Amino acid sequence: MDESALRGTGARLAGLIAEELRSGRSKKWRCPPELQSQILVYAGLCRERGEPVGDIAARLGLVESTLARWLRRERSRSMPAFRPVAIVPRVEGYEAEELVGRPTDLRLVTPRGYTVEGLDLDALAALLRVVG
Repeated sequence: MDESALRGTGARLAGLIAEELRSGRSKKWRCPPELQSQILVYAGLCRERGEPVGDIAARLGLVESTLARWLRRERSRSMPAFRPVAIVPRVEGYEAEELVGRPTDLRLVTPRGYTVEGLDLDALAALLRVVG
């Protein structure tokens, strides 16, 4: 989405939010699910461009903590509770017990693409306990 379209979408959403808040149906405002979904898509695009949550919330007329909570909830829904791990039963020429304390070809690749190589079996197991 180009910059002008993004600005237009932000202005449209800010108008919808202001309209909802003015309606004053109850003391505690609840954002309609379809509007919240649009806000989250817009905020996600802005975050990808490196914009702080506070700036996005201010532009939309929302409280920063509310938008941050919605984004956290959305991110937790999209992230799996378990992460895939490949366990290599054997390194060519070595038994698992022989790998303890020795650098190996074992490699850990995180979901974000960070790679850790050259760990011995104990170090790899300790690292998996910390990040897993």
